[in-house]
Amino acid sequence: MYRRALLVGRFQPLHWGHIHCFKYVLERASELVIGIGSSQHSNTERNPLSTAERYEMIVRTLRREGFPMERISIVPIPDTERPEENWGMIVLERIPRIDIAFSNDPETVKCLSEVGIRVEGIPFHKRKLYEATKIRKKILQGDNSWRDLVPEEVAKFLDEIKFEERLKSIIS
Repeated sequence: MYRRALLVGRFQPLHWGHIHCFKYVLERASELVIGIGSSQHSNTERNPLSTAERYEMIVRTLRREGFPMERISIVPIPDTERPEENWGMIVLERIPRIDIAFSNDPETVKCLSEVGIRVEGIPFHKRKLYEATKIRKKILQGDNSWRDLVPEEVAKFLDEIKFEERLKSIIS
């Protein structure tokens, strides 16, 4: 078992695919560090939720789903602002002592591997079903089937912050 594992995502919004990933990592590591990626972005089509909102949504959901919170930490991780910046180094500055990272994103794998972090993929056959881009599209279209793709606590949170109205405002 690994001591400290990293999983980075944008969580725009958190969905059942992310929950699967969290469980997978916690079966292999004593501690899960959830990196909130693109942390400096919010109120855009690709990143409509702020870091604080994503943090709140993740914590509420993990508690509701019975995750061992004493084994989980959440850290914001910004994107690089300039092409010459190394995103992997930004990660290491914020999260020292990473034993392993888990990711299926080729760019994340590349950047973390370049700074010496071992990265493993997460087997998950429903990857295409659980995509935040598709969930946001369903929300915009008024298609309530998006609620089946996210934990109940996420749907409740998004309703509380009037997420559908925000998305429509951002897009228009």
